[in-house]
Amino acid sequence: MQLQKEASENSVNIKSYQAGEIRLNIGCFNQVVFLVNGDKKVFAGAKSFVELSFEDLKGHLIEQPEIFIIGTGEQHQLLSPKITQQINAMGIAVEAMASRQACHTYQVLTFEQRRVYALIYP
Repeated sequence: MQLQKEASENSVNIKSYQAGEIRLNIGCFNQVVFLVNGDKKVFAGAKSFVELSFEDLKGHLIEQPEIFIIGTGEQHQLLSPKITQQINAMGIAVEAMASRQACHTYQVLTFEQRRVYALIYP
């Protein structure tokens, strides 16, 4: 799936997604990708969506994004209601969706210059 043209040469942009691979303008990744306002950051938490916990996330959300997108992999999976409530209590909107849709949503929101984080599992 091709996405939109890069908006900035200085930020990390998602070029495409296919099952098992996230292609950014800085390379291809077959492990979890954590994007913070146009930068790729290290994510030391769960290596798969099903293992994800609030403890994995809370230290990464200190700067409080407006929106936090979680790409669940090839298939859509539901985020635990408890995790959703804990993130919402921090004043952050969170949405889990299949990674293909998460990639697209992240690109649209960054183009709109929103404060958005994305944790995308391949």
